Amino acid sequence: MNSPRQVAAGFTITGLLDGASRTRGRYPVSEIAVADIADHPANAAYSMDPAGIAELAESIREDGLTDLPLVRKVGDGSWQMVSGHRRKAAYALLAKDDPAYERMPCRVIEGIDDERAVTLLHAANYFTRALTVTERAAATEALRGDAVRLRSEDPSLSGMRVDDVKAAIIERQTGRKVSGKTIAREERLARRIAEDLSPEWAAEADRGNLSAEAVRSLAGMPKERQAEMHAAMEPWRRTKRELSDYVRSESKTQAGPDGRISKAARLVADFLESPPESPSAADLSLLREMALMTAPYAEAGTDARKRRRRASGPKSSK
Repeated sequence: MNSPRQVAAGFTITGLLDGASRTRGRYPVSEIAVADIADHPANAAYSMDPAGIAELAESIREDGLTDLPLVRKVGDGSWQMVSGHRRKAAYALLAKDDPAYERMPCRVIEGIDDERAVTLLHAANYFTRALTVTERAAATEALRGDAVRLRSEDPSLSGMRVDDVKAAIIERQTGRKVSGKTIAREERLARRIAEDLSPEWAAEADRGNLSAEAVRSLAGMPKERQAEMHAAMEPWRRTKRELSDYVRSESKTQAGPDGRISKAARLVADFLESPPESPSAADLSLLREMALMTAPYAEAGTDARKRRRRASGPKSSK
Protein backbone atom coordinates (compact mmCIF):
# COMPACT_ATOMS: atom_id res chain seq x y z
CA MET A 1 0.00 0.00 0.00
CA ASN A 2 1.30 3.45 -0.82
CA SER A 3 2.13 5.79 2.01
CA PRO A 4 -0.12 8.83 2.59
CA ARG A 5 2.71 10.97 1.28
CA GLN A 6 2.69 9.08 -2.02
CA VAL A 7 -1.09 8.89 -2.20
CA ALA A 8 -1.63 12.62 -1.99
CA ALA A 9 1.43 13.92 -3.82
CA GLY A 10 -0.57 14.86 -6.89
CA PHE A 11 -2.98 16.99 -4.87
CA THR A 12 -0.48 19.40 -3.36
CA ILE A 13 0.59 22.80 -4.56
CA THR A 14 4.20 21.61 -4.65
CA GLY A 15 3.11 18.35 -6.26
CA LEU A 16 1.28 20.20 -8.98
CA LEU A 17 4.31 22.35 -9.62
CA ASP A 18 6.48 19.25 -9.52
CA GLY A 19 7.64 19.47 -5.90
CA ALA A 20 11.18 20.62 -6.66
CA SER A 21 13.09 23.33 -4.86
CA ARG A 22 13.16 25.30 -8.10
CA THR A 23 9.38 25.85 -7.82
CA ARG A 24 9.78 29.33 -6.39
CA GLY A 25 12.12 30.32 -9.18
CA ARG A 26 9.90 28.95 -11.93
CA TYR A 27 6.72 30.40 -10.43
CA PRO A 28 7.62 33.71 -8.83
CA VAL A 29 5.19 35.76 -6.79
CA SER A 30 3.21 38.22 -8.87
CA GLU A 31 1.38 41.34 -7.77
CA ILE A 32 -2.13 41.25 -9.20
CA ALA A 33 -4.87 43.85 -8.99
CA VAL A 34 -7.38 42.66 -6.40
CA ALA A 35 -10.25 43.80 -8.61
CA ASP A 36 -9.03 41.46 -11.37
CA ILE A 37 -9.19 38.28 -9.26
CA ALA A 38 -12.54 36.48 -9.33
CA ASP A 39 -13.70 34.48 -6.33
CA HIS A 40 -14.01 30.75 -6.80
CA PRO A 41 -17.67 29.63 -6.72
CA ALA A 42 -16.81 26.66 -4.48
CA ASN A 43 -15.84 29.08 -1.72
CA ALA A 44 -19.55 29.75 -1.15
CA ALA A 45 -19.47 26.90 1.39
CA TYR A 46 -17.47 29.09 3.77
CA SER A 47 -18.37 32.13 5.81
CA MET A 48 -17.04 35.54 4.78
CA ASP A 49 -18.36 37.40 7.82
CA PRO A 50 -17.59 41.16 7.69
CA ALA A 51 -16.35 41.30 11.29
CA GLY A 52 -13.79 38.59 10.66
CA ILE A 53 -12.66 40.24 7.43
CA ALA A 54 -12.22 43.59 9.21
CA GLU A 55 -10.14 41.91 11.93
CA LEU A 56 -7.96 40.21 9.30
CA ALA A 57 -7.53 43.51 7.45
CA GLU A 58 -6.24 45.17 10.60
CA SER A 59 -3.81 42.29 11.13
CA ILE A 60 -2.51 42.65 7.56
CA ARG A 61 -2.15 46.41 8.03
CA GLU A 62 -0.01 45.85 11.14
CA ASP A 63 1.96 42.72 10.25
CA GLY A 64 1.74 42.43 6.49
CA LEU A 65 0.64 39.41 4.44
CA THR A 66 2.35 36.43 6.06
CA ASP A 67 0.69 33.72 3.93
CA LEU A 68 0.46 34.29 0.20
CA PRO A 69 -2.85 33.59 -1.56
CA LEU A 70 -2.94 31.09 -4.38
CA VAL A 71 -4.48 32.06 -7.73
CA ARG A 72 -4.73 30.39 -11.11
CA LYS A 73 -5.12 31.52 -14.68
CA VAL A 74 -8.24 30.18 -16.33
CA GLY A 75 -8.76 29.50 -20.02
CA ASP A 76 -9.66 33.06 -21.02
CA GLY A 77 -6.56 34.48 -19.34
CA SER A 78 -8.39 35.91 -16.31
CA TRP A 79 -7.45 35.28 -12.69
CA GLN A 80 -9.37 33.13 -10.22
CA MET A 81 -8.75 32.71 -6.50
CA VAL A 82 -7.99 29.20 -5.26
CA SER A 83 -6.93 29.77 -1.66
CA GLY A 84 -7.05 33.12 0.09
CA HIS A 85 -10.55 34.55 -0.37
CA ARG A 86 -10.57 36.18 3.08
CA ARG A 87 -7.18 37.77 2.45
CA LYS A 88 -8.42 39.08 -0.88
CA ALA A 89 -11.51 40.55 0.82
CA ALA A 90 -9.29 42.13 3.50
CA TYR A 91 -7.09 43.73 0.83
CA ALA A 92 -10.19 45.10 -0.92
CA LEU A 93 -11.32 46.60 2.38
CA LEU A 94 -7.92 48.20 3.01
CA ALA A 95 -7.81 49.53 -0.56
CA LYS A 96 -10.83 51.73 0.13
CA ASP A 97 -8.58 53.98 2.23
CA ASP A 98 -5.12 53.18 0.89
CA PRO A 99 -4.36 52.61 -2.85
CA ALA A 100 -1.26 50.65 -1.84
CA TYR A 101 -3.54 47.67 -1.20
CA GLU A 102 -5.13 47.69 -4.64
CA ARG A 103 -2.59 45.08 -5.74
CA MET A 104 -1.87 41.89 -3.80
CA PRO A 105 1.14 39.56 -3.96
CA CYS A 106 0.03 36.07 -5.04
CA ARG A 107 1.58 32.81 -6.10
CA VAL A 108 0.26 31.79 -9.50
CA ILE A 109 -0.50 28.27 -10.66
CA GLU A 110 -1.17 27.68 -14.32
CA GLY A 111 -2.39 24.61 -16.13
CA ILE A 112 -4.64 23.08 -13.45
CA ASP A 113 -8.17 22.09 -14.33
CA ASP A 114 -11.39 23.00 -12.54
CA GLU A 115 -11.54 19.74 -10.60
CA ARG A 116 -8.02 20.07 -9.21
CA ALA A 117 -8.61 23.71 -8.30
CA VAL A 118 -11.63 22.73 -6.19
CA THR A 119 -9.61 20.02 -4.43
CA LEU A 120 -6.89 22.50 -3.56
CA LEU A 121 -9.42 25.05 -2.32
CA HIS A 122 -11.04 22.69 0.18
CA ALA A 123 -7.79 21.08 1.36
CA ALA A 124 -6.18 24.46 2.00
CA ASN A 125 -9.26 25.84 3.74
CA TYR A 126 -9.26 23.04 6.32
CA PHE A 127 -6.42 24.63 8.28
CA THR A 128 -5.97 28.14 6.93
CA ARG A 129 -9.38 29.47 7.98
CA ALA A 130 -11.27 29.81 11.26
CA LEU A 131 -13.94 27.30 10.27
CA THR A 132 -17.14 26.46 12.06
CA VAL A 133 -17.89 22.80 12.76
CA THR A 134 -20.10 22.47 9.69
CA GLU A 135 -17.64 24.38 7.47
CA ARG A 136 -14.79 22.09 8.51
CA ALA A 137 -16.95 19.05 7.74
CA ALA A 138 -17.93 20.59 4.41
CA ALA A 139 -14.25 20.99 3.52
CA THR A 140 -13.48 17.31 4.09
CA GLU A 141 -16.77 16.07 2.60
CA ALA A 142 -15.93 18.02 -0.57
CA LEU A 143 -12.76 15.92 -0.90
CA ARG A 144 -14.72 12.64 -0.92
CA GLY A 145 -15.05 12.47 -4.71
CA ASP A 146 -11.32 12.87 -5.25
CA ALA A 147 -10.51 10.38 -2.50
CA VAL A 148 -12.89 7.76 -3.91
CA ARG A 149 -11.58 8.29 -7.44
CA LEU A 150 -7.96 8.08 -6.33
CA ARG A 151 -8.62 4.86 -4.43
CA SER A 152 -10.48 3.27 -7.36
CA GLU A 153 -7.66 4.15 -9.77
CA ASP A 154 -4.94 2.64 -7.58
CA PRO A 155 -5.59 -1.00 -6.58
CA SER A 156 -2.95 -0.76 -3.85
CA LEU A 157 -5.26 1.64 -1.99
CA SER A 158 -8.21 -0.75 -1.86
CA GLY A 159 -7.67 -1.34 1.87
CA MET A 160 -7.39 2.35 2.77
CA ARG A 161 -10.48 4.07 4.13
CA VAL A 162 -11.76 7.07 2.21
CA ASP A 163 -11.37 9.26 5.30
CA ASP A 164 -7.70 8.27 5.54
CA VAL A 165 -7.14 9.27 1.91
CA LYS A 166 -8.81 12.63 2.66
CA ALA A 167 -6.46 13.05 5.62
CA ALA A 168 -3.47 12.33 3.41
CA ILE A 169 -4.57 14.94 0.88
CA ILE A 170 -4.96 17.57 3.60
CA GLU A 171 -1.64 16.71 5.24
CA ARG A 172 0.28 17.05 1.99
CA GLN A 173 -1.51 20.26 1.10
CA THR A 174 -1.09 22.00 4.44
CA GLY A 175 1.89 20.28 6.04
CA ARG A 176 -0.23 19.58 9.14
CA LYS A 177 -1.47 16.19 10.24
CA VAL A 178 -5.10 15.21 10.71
CA SER A 179 -6.35 11.65 11.15
CA GLY A 180 -9.06 9.95 9.17
CA LYS A 181 -10.83 9.17 12.45
CA THR A 182 -10.93 12.88 13.28
CA ILE A 183 -12.41 13.67 9.88
CA ALA A 184 -15.09 10.97 10.27
CA ARG A 185 -15.93 12.18 13.78
CA GLU A 186 -16.24 15.81 12.68
CA GLU A 187 -18.48 14.90 9.75
CA ARG A 188 -20.78 12.83 12.01
CA LEU A 189 -20.95 15.69 14.51
CA ALA A 190 -21.83 18.18 11.76
CA ARG A 191 -24.63 15.94 10.49
CA ARG A 192 -26.04 15.57 14.00
CA ILE A 193 -25.95 19.34 14.51
CA ALA A 194 -27.72 19.98 11.20
CA GLU A 195 -30.35 17.25 11.57
CA ASP A 196 -31.08 16.85 15.29
CA LEU A 197 -30.54 20.22 17.01
CA SER A 198 -32.94 23.13 17.23
CA PRO A 199 -31.77 26.30 15.39
CA GLU A 200 -30.71 27.99 18.65
CA TRP A 201 -28.51 25.13 19.79
CA ALA A 202 -27.28 24.35 16.28
CA ALA A 203 -25.86 27.87 16.09
CA GLU A 204 -24.07 27.42 19.43
CA ALA A 205 -22.69 24.02 18.43
CA ASP A 206 -21.57 25.26 15.02
CA ARG A 207 -19.51 27.99 16.70
CA GLY A 208 -17.81 25.34 18.83
CA ASN A 209 -19.63 26.35 22.01
CA LEU A 210 -20.84 22.84 22.91
CA SER A 211 -18.99 19.65 23.75
CA ALA A 212 -19.71 16.54 21.69
CA GLU A 213 -21.40 15.06 24.77
CA ALA A 214 -23.73 18.07 25.01
CA VAL A 215 -24.60 17.75 21.33
CA ARG A 216 -25.47 14.07 21.82
CA SER A 217 -27.64 14.90 24.84
CA LEU A 218 -29.55 17.58 22.95
CA ALA A 219 -29.99 15.32 19.92
CA GLY A 220 -31.92 12.90 22.12
CA MET A 221 -34.51 15.54 23.02
CA PRO A 222 -37.42 16.85 20.94
CA LYS A 223 -36.49 20.11 19.26
CA GLU A 224 -39.36 21.87 21.05
CA ARG A 225 -37.80 20.92 24.38
CA GLN A 226 -34.40 22.09 23.17
CA ALA A 227 -35.84 25.49 22.27
CA GLU A 228 -37.46 25.80 25.69
CA MET A 229 -34.17 25.01 27.39
CA HIS A 230 -32.32 27.61 25.35
CA ALA A 231 -34.94 30.27 26.11
CA ALA A 232 -34.78 29.51 29.86
CA MET A 233 -30.98 29.56 30.01
CA GLU A 234 -29.33 32.23 32.15
CA PRO A 235 -27.86 35.01 29.96
CA TRP A 236 -24.46 34.85 31.65
CA ARG A 237 -23.74 31.44 30.17
CA ARG A 238 -21.46 32.08 27.22
CA THR A 239 -18.41 29.82 27.36
CA LYS A 240 -18.26 26.26 26.08
CA ARG A 241 -17.97 24.91 29.61
CA GLU A 242 -20.92 26.96 30.89
CA LEU A 243 -23.20 25.97 28.03
CA SER A 244 -22.21 22.31 28.11
CA ASP A 245 -22.66 22.14 31.91
CA TYR A 246 -26.13 23.62 31.52
CA VAL A 247 -27.11 21.02 28.94
CA ARG A 248 -25.71 18.25 31.13
CA SER A 249 -27.64 19.40 34.21
CA GLU A 250 -30.89 19.81 32.27
CA SER A 251 -30.46 16.41 30.65
CA LYS A 252 -30.29 14.74 34.06
CA THR A 253 -33.53 16.36 35.22
CA GLN A 254 -35.24 15.66 31.90
CA ALA A 255 -34.20 12.07 31.33
CA GLY A 256 -35.48 10.95 27.97
CA PRO A 257 -35.06 8.04 25.59
CA ASP A 258 -31.80 7.14 23.95
CA GLY A 259 -31.07 9.58 21.13
CA ARG A 260 -30.76 6.77 18.59
CA ILE A 261 -34.24 5.49 19.40
CA SER A 262 -35.65 9.02 19.30
CA LYS A 263 -34.21 9.61 15.86
CA ALA A 264 -35.50 6.26 14.56
CA ALA A 265 -38.97 7.03 15.94
CA ARG A 266 -39.01 10.42 14.21
CA LEU A 267 -38.04 8.87 10.89
CA VAL A 268 -40.70 6.16 11.15
CA ALA A 269 -43.29 8.78 12.14
CA ASP A 270 -42.36 10.83 9.07
CA PHE A 271 -42.91 7.78 6.88
CA LEU A 272 -46.26 6.95 8.48
CA GLU A 273 -47.51 10.52 8.15
CA SER A 274 -47.20 10.39 4.38
CA PRO A 275 -46.80 6.75 3.32
CA PRO A 276 -46.83 5.77 -0.34
CA GLU A 277 -50.23 4.89 -1.79
CA SER A 278 -49.04 1.33 -2.35
CA PRO A 279 -46.23 0.40 0.06
CA SER A 280 -43.74 -1.93 -1.55
CA ALA A 281 -43.24 -5.47 -0.37
CA ALA A 282 -39.83 -4.40 0.92
CA ASP A 283 -41.41 -1.58 2.98
CA LEU A 284 -43.99 -3.92 4.51
CA SER A 285 -41.40 -6.59 5.23
CA LEU A 286 -39.17 -4.08 7.03
CA LEU A 287 -42.07 -2.72 9.08
CA ARG A 288 -42.97 -6.25 10.21
CA GLU A 289 -39.32 -6.90 11.06
CA MET A 290 -39.19 -3.70 13.14
CA ALA A 291 -42.37 -4.72 14.98
CA LEU A 292 -40.83 -8.09 15.82
CA MET A 293 -37.59 -6.43 16.97
CA THR A 294 -39.37 -4.06 19.35
CA ALA A 295 -42.08 -6.46 20.60
CA PRO A 296 -39.96 -7.95 23.44
CA TYR A 297 -39.32 -4.47 24.85
CA ALA A 298 -42.99 -3.47 24.65
CA GLU A 299 -43.98 -6.73 26.38
CA ALA A 300 -41.33 -6.19 29.04
CA GLY A 301 -42.81 -2.78 29.80
CA THR A 302 -46.32 -4.23 30.05
CA ASP A 303 -45.17 -7.02 32.38
CA ALA A 304 -43.36 -4.50 34.58
CA ARG A 305 -46.53 -2.40 34.92
CA LYS A 306 -48.54 -5.53 35.84
CA ARG A 307 -45.99 -6.46 38.49
CA ARG A 308 -46.13 -2.97 39.99
CA ARG A 309 -49.95 -3.12 40.14
CA ARG A 310 -49.87 -6.54 41.85
CA ALA A 311 -47.29 -5.32 44.37
CA SER A 312 -49.43 -2.34 45.31
CA GLY A 313 -52.31 -4.63 46.36
CA PRO A 314 -55.99 -4.66 45.39
CA LYS A 315 -57.71 -1.40 44.59
CA SER A 316 -59.88 0.12 47.29
CA SER A 317 -63.61 -0.53 46.99
CA LYS A 318 -64.37 3.01 48.05
